[in-house]
Amino acid sequence: MDQGPFGRGGEGESLLGREGNKSSAEEENPFIENPTSEDLDGFYLADPPEQSVPEVVLVDPPSASKGEKEPSWSKGKVAADERLGEIERREKELAEREAALESREAEHNRAQGIVLKVPNWPPCYPLVRNDIKNDIPAEQQQLVRYGFVVWCATECGYVVNFLISFLMLVTGAGSSLTSFLWCALATGGGIPLSWFMWYQGLYALGKDSSGIFVNLRFFFHFSFHVGFCGLVALSPPVIGYYNSGLFPMIYEFGKKGGIHIFFGILCLVNTILWTVIGLVSLWILKWTFSNFRSGGGVDATQQASSAALIAAKASLKTFGSTATTSRPTALP
Repeated sequence: MDQGPFGRGGEGESLLGREGNKSSAEEENPFIENPTSEDLDGFYLADPPEQSVPEVVLVDPPSASKGEKEPSWSKGKVAADERLGEIERREKELAEREAALESREAEHNRAQGIVLKVPNWPPCYPLVRNDIKNDIPAEQQQLVRYGFVVWCATECGYVVNFLISFLMLVTGAGSSLTSFLWCALATGGGIPLSWFMWYQGLYALGKDSSGIFVNLRFFFHFSFHVGFCGLVALSPPVIGYYNSGLFPMIYEFGKKGGIHIFFGILCLVNTILWTVIGLVSLWILKWTFSNFRSGGGVDATQQASSAALIAAKASLKTFGSTATTSRPTALP
């Protein structure tokens, strides 16, 4: 037989046939190791190798006893803390010195009889002084307290009278613009004048009840106050309708309609309020006059008036004699 290029004729085998006889299972890769099951079991069941834990060494902080210096970053904080401590210490010392100085000043004023008149009323916004407990002697405090209650009631009466007049003007129930303006003027002037005239006169009378001028001043202003209370309580038509008292009440009740009855009730309340104020004021006036009379104020007033009359007569005689003796001579 002829031999082809891929085989031998004698053996009758080709190159492809010889290579195909080798199976893939019989071929082995020299670079892959095939471990047995026993090796694998030993690998997984073996204990893991022990790992060494690094030892932590604690280092003591530097101490001042060893002569070591503090870190540079802490010097600024320490200096700031020292300055704050020094400032707080100085502020505390100044506060103690100020308290001691105020105590010494108060003690000195108390020894010398000096009273600092600091405004303390009204409490929300002090404008004037009204300290009955510290300014007025104990025997006169009750009188001044009653006077202060009367003053507060008087201010309430001014406000009530003004509101009634304003409502009458708005509703057209009888109050004219002129009457309302007069009422506003009486309210705006009566509130401060009552404080500075008769209540301050009573306050000064409580401090020194023996002074003649102080008593006469109070009697004059307080008598005017009592008269005004009676005038507002009656409110006769002669003085106009700027006060809402007894006569306006009768006039309002005489009309028909709910609005007039409403204003009649308001006028009744205003009349009762001013009547009570007037009666209590009369009682205070009697009280102060009794104290003035029992203290010899009437006799002292008579003596002072007699001395003043004698001095006036003497001055008139002196002026008359001087005018007679100093007549100009006739011209030649």
